[in-house]
Amino acid sequence: MSRIPPWFTNQFAPDMMERFCTTPWCINFFRQVIAVKGSSLFLTGNPGSGKSQKKRHFLKYFSPFETVIDWDTGKDDLQLMFTLGKPIRILIPYGCKIELRGDLPVDVKIVPVPTPELYFDMIEPGCINVISLRNYFLDEKNLKRYVRSMFNSFLLKLRLNRFKPWLPAVMAVDEAHVILGNLRIDKSAEAVQTGQDTANILKECRSKGLRWLIVSQGFYDLQGTARENIQCYIVCRGTIVEKRDHPVLNYLSGFARSCETKEGWVVLPNGDYYGKNGPIPFPYYEPAKVRIIYRGFVDEQKDLPDADEMWCGDPGIYGRQMIRGDPDTKIPSRYEVMEDV
Repeated sequence: MSRIPPWFTNQFAPDMMERFCTTPWCINFFRQVIAVKGSSLFLTGNPGSGKSQKKRHFLKYFSPFETVIDWDTGKDDLQLMFTLGKPIRILIPYGCKIELRGDLPVDVKIVPVPTPELYFDMIEPGCINVISLRNYFLDEKNLKRYVRSMFNSFLLKLRLNRFKPWLPAVMAVDEAHVILGNLRIDKSAEAVQTGQDTANILKECRSKGLRWLIVSQGFYDLQGTARENIQCYIVCRGTIVEKRDHPVLNYLSGFARSCETKEGWVVLPNGDYYGKNGPIPFPYYEPAKVRIIYRGFVDEQKDLPDADEMWCGDPGIYGRQMIRGDPDTKIPSRYEVMEDV
C-alpha cells in the first residue's frame, strides 16, 4: 500500500485499493497515467466489445480528483454516469428539452446553453458534466458545425487560463468519429475541419492538465496527428492496427479477435503492455434504471415562407430572418365578374 500515496488510496474502498495495489499493471497505470495530469487514453474495439463499460471503469479512478466532462452518445450510455456517485449536470442546446424518468440515484441539473461557444464556460468542478448534443440534430453536418463553434476559441481560453476553475479534467468522448471527425466515414469539409481543430487541441491541452478518454470502434477513426498525442491504449475485441502505426497494438490485434466482451489489454506510455498471460478481465457495472427522452431539434426548420414558382432555395436556420414579399394580387375569374353583374 505504501507504493501509492494516500491522497489516491483514501478516496476508494479499502478492499478495492488492496486489489489495485497488488496488481502490477494497476501500479504502473497509476504512476504513468493517473499521476500524470493530461495523459490521454484511447480505447478501441468493435461494437459489443464492452467499450462503454471500460470507459466507466477508468473514469472512477479520475472522478475523485478531476472534473469529468462526458459527451452523451444518445444511445443509452448516459445511465452509466449515474453510477459514479457524483451529481450530474446535463448541458443541452437552448430550446431543447431532456426528460429523465425513474429513480435517480444522484442529483441531476439540466442546464440549457444559449450558444455553442458557452459550453465550456459553464462546466463546474465536483460533478459529472454531460454535454448532450447528438440527439438534437437532424443533420450530422449541422452537428459538426455546432461542435466546431464550441471549440472555436477553446485553445485561446485554455492558454489564457479561463478554464482554471475546473482543471484538471478528463474529457470522455464515446463514438469519437461523430465529435472528432472520421474521414473514413465522412469526407465532407465539415468533417475534415472538425478533425483538424480537435487534433490541434489534443496537442496543446496536456500542459494544462486536460486529459482525453477517447472511445472509438477503430484505431483509424482519429486523424494521425491526434493519435500521435495519445499516451495510453486499451485494446478491446476487434481492434485492428497496422504494424507500421503501432507494433504493440498490431501484435495484440491477433489476440483481440477472439477475446470476451469483458476482457482487454492495457498498453502504457512506456510501451509495456499488460495481459501477457491472457487478457485482463474488467468488472461489469449495472446501469442506472433511468429512461431518457430527448425533445426538440436545433436545426429544425420553422416558419418558412410558403413555396411558390419563384422559390429556389432553402434558408434553413435563417428562415426566420427572411423578409416576406407582398401578397400576390388576386385577379377575379370571369365567373365572379358575371355574378357581380
